[in-house]
Amino acid sequence: MGKSTQQLQFTMTGFTQDTGCRVFAYEGIGEDRVRIRFTVRADLEMSRKYGIRLQELPLMCLGILERSMVSDETGVLPSDMDRALTYTEAAMMQYSDDCVAARGAAALKRTSVRRTPVKTAAAPAAEFNPYEGTAPAPVKPFGQNW
Repeated sequence: MGKSTQQLQFTMTGFTQDTGCRVFAYEGIGEDRVRIRFTVRADLEMSRKYGIRLQELPLMCLGILERSMVSDETGVLPSDMDRALTYTEAAMMQYSDDCVAARGAAALKRTSVRRTPVKTAAAPAAEFNPYEGTAPAPVKPFGQNW
């Protein structure tokens, strides 16, 4: 049991619906191929409150799971109690704030300073004559000219 939790790789195995929450199931697979089941619960009403789309929740929950395993410095595989996590309101608020900041930074990049072209004073252009210097097209004596 002295295996480091930082060695786990996570795979989403599915989800269930439980009274307004979506419960995502993951498997942590260690280097010794031992599979450990984890769940992360996310409140759907709270996610709507913070503008988090349903499609974003599995990846966000995976991030919470990975961060919780890295922060565990005991080096011991998690017990049954540690395998059921909840995506908290504070984490959702932080994610929402980060998204707003990222959108603002992207908008600033898009609205870069645009320079207007400077017109230079050039010599006045001569009047354009499309027929100047060209020979007239030959005309066929009988029939159409196309």
